[in-house]
Amino acid sequence: MPRGPLIPGIEEFDAPKRGVPRFVWILLAGALIGVLFTLALGLLAGAGPLRSLGQVESPLQPVSFRPTTDEMVVSIAVTLPAKGLCPNDEVQVTAFERGPRIEVEAKVEQSRNVACPETGIAGDSTWVDVILTQPLGDRPVIRLSDRQPLPRDR
Repeated sequence: MPRGPLIPGIEEFDAPKRGVPRFVWILLAGALIGVLFTLALGLLAGAGPLRSLGQVESPLQPVSFRPTTDEMVVSIAVTLPAKGLCPNDEVQVTAFERGPRIEVEAKVEQSRNVACPETGIAGDSTWVDVILTQPLGDRPVIRLSDRQPLPRDR
């Protein structure tokens, strides 16, 4: 019985190496670094596609409403937080139209790690326009947090 390789000239360790090529590992490491960088940028700086990870939402109190020249738009007065607002803070008012009434809630979206000079004084209010799906008419506007009707401001 022969004791050598089956094919003359080929040793047993000359076979092609099996496994994942090195460039695939390099691509996976680069993608992982990119994902971690994007996640850190969104969380720490409040920037990039994951901006919402670096944002904090705080509820605000709607205090009154007023109609506008457009029947499909209503302005809602919202009290400012005790520390005021930063120039890049975003006040959002959401209206839920439920039959004969409109319920509203408000919140402010602020950056988690950004220090800025706040504007406004505690107790001040700001007006935010809300687009309705049906005309305002005589429907009451109700604060969603405590179900109290908002007074109409002229």
